[in-house]
Amino acid sequence: MVIIMPTTYELKIYGKVQHVGFRDRIENIGKGLGINGIIYNYKDGTVRILANFDDEEDKELFKKYIERLEKKDKLIEIEKIEEKRLNTYIEFPEGISRLSSDDILELNKKLDEGVKYIKLIFAELEEHKKVLLEIKDMHVKTVEILSEHTRILNEIKDTLKDIKDKL
Repeated sequence: MVIIMPTTYELKIYGKVQHVGFRDRIENIGKGLGINGIIYNYKDGTVRILANFDDEEDKELFKKYIERLEKKDKLIEIEKIEEKRLNTYIEFPEGISRLSSDDILELNKKLDEGVKYIKLIFAELEEHKKVLLEIKDMHVKTVEILSEHTRILNEIKDTLKDIKDKL
């Protein structure tokens, strides 16, 4: 009986992939596909994955799911995914796990990132508020114009009635 060992790959994901919940999403994908490995943020801004794949098809499917995250989550922006086959097999515990070098630092960076997005949301809300106020003003003016038109039409109606009565 021939036992085929999985192949270990390093995947480097470039783009806006740190501090946006990306690794959590990768963990879920990996666990769903039964992939064993680790995922971590690297100092150059990439997210790196070391993982074992039974075959090329499994690896490509995993990468496709990663690429689709960008469509599902607007905070994630993937520029490219590089892969490198390692010359050695690494035995990982079952599942895919996230490594954090400094949980407090990670948390602070995520909080800073969250505050940035909250500020963007508030700025966007202010713009929407301005537009709504403009629409409200236009509505008030439209109601005034319609009221004036109604008054004029009633005058015309009364005048036509008077003319009809005289004829």
